[in-house]
Amino acid sequence: MTNTYLLEVIKALQPSERQEIVVFLASSFNTRSGNALELKRLYQIVLDAAPDFLETQISKETVYPQVFAGQNMVPGKLEKLMAELNKLLRNYILSKRYFNERNEVAQQLDWAAWLREKGLADRSLQVVSKLKGNKVLEIGESFNRFHIEMRIAEEEHIWELTHNQIKGDLKIPKLAYYLNQYFYLYRNELANRYLLQQKGTQLPDLDFSQYDLDFYINKSSLIEISQHFYAVFKKEIPSMLDFEQLLKILNSKEDQLSFETKKELYAYLRSACTLLINSGNTSLILILHLLHKNNLERGYFSINGKMSPNVYMNLVQVAIRVNDYEWAANFTEEYKDLIIGGDEDLYYYKFNVAYILFAKGSFEKALDWLPDAPSNVHYHHLVRILELKIYYETQSDLLLYKIDAFRKFIERTAPKTIAPNLREMDVNFLNILLQLAQSLPKDKARSARLIKRIEEKKLIADRAWLLEKAHALG
Repeated sequence: MTNTYLLEVIKALQPSERQEIVVFLASSFNTRSGNALELKRLYQIVLDAAPDFLETQISKETVYPQVFAGQNMVPGKLEKLMAELNKLLRNYILSKRYFNERNEVAQQLDWAAWLREKGLADRSLQVVSKLKGNKVLEIGESFNRFHIEMRIAEEEHIWELTHNQIKGDLKIPKLAYYLNQYFYLYRNELANRYLLQQKGTQLPDLDFSQYDLDFYINKSSLIEISQHFYAVFKKEIPSMLDFEQLLKILNSKEDQLSFETKKELYAYLRSACTLLINSGNTSLILILHLLHKNNLERGYFSINGKMSPNVYMNLVQVAIRVNDYEWAANFTEEYKDLIIGGDEDLYYYKFNVAYILFAKGSFEKALDWLPDAPSNVHYHHLVRILELKIYYETQSDLLLYKIDAFRKFIERTAPKTIAPNLREMDVNFLNILLQLAQSLPKDKARSARLIKRIEEKKLIADRAWLLEKAHALG
């Protein structure tokens, strides 16, 4: 045993650590394999041989009968037990290393991430907020400080991304700032080390600028794909060709990507598809629904077994647009208890039920199920749009009043919180809806003009429904 990995590890431990491991191994929580007694015997035998660890004390022939008393020697049995003990020692050492007070920031960030993943959003934010006052951040600039600042900014961004309410910048500019700060310091540090090494030995000049984006695009499928998405999202309105190329490259390189990466990239693909649908390519709605069903089955919407409220509502809305009512209803029921952060007021569930009832023509029931419009701008928008459609279908006297109220909301509140393209979609929807409400039935000329106006709009909410109502006028 004198040249074994296990003995090397034990020799590297301090005497106090060796004694702590005795306590560690005594816990049934740590030794649950059924070999607890033998593991403790083996460790004690090696420990008793310290500090010299002579071969005569820890040879296989000496150790085996002491560990496995009264048993015949079985080839490989002692080696297997040694490997198990080595794994336990590693667990102890890594635990002690991780919970060292010098690693407090990493512990708190991991704790914040766990709280976020379990839906304890406010608690997670409290931990991150407290981290910003960590003493490490108050002692001047350092490599460690820049790394910590980047990780805190990253956790804040991930929190915003997980609880995305379609407002704000997701704290991406802040993360980009700290990422670049850390990157440039680290790169300069490596360059300086290399230059110093070059003073003492013959090394070629190293130009970091040679590793530009094109270099990595040719080396990495993931970077190549992400650059394709970036180019598409830079456009005001993507084209059908853009979407087809994204789908093609993602399908062709999917086998080279990890599960989490595919999960993120398919989210981008669905977003590209949605942008095209919003700009008038309604033929893609079925493609998007099929993507949703496929991605749901593959677990791409799951975040620790749950899904975001946006996903829960969006999948139903898309399913309704292709008349897949049964799937929408089954999905609503099956996933109602799996929403991140919960659904205490049943807002998301009620909205989905109301949306399905509306699509099936049960307008009065849909109005009964429609939840109160929340303060969150994105969800407020969804409730108000559906409410207006219900009032139009029921020819309610409240329609014109509701249109005016929503318009004022958009003009006063939305400019501060909603992206210009989404605001334009709502305004165009209201304008067309008002014209529809003021139109007389059987007016073919009016119907044709409205259809033309709807089709000419690059951005408009609920285009398909508005077209259906415009056609109905004629």
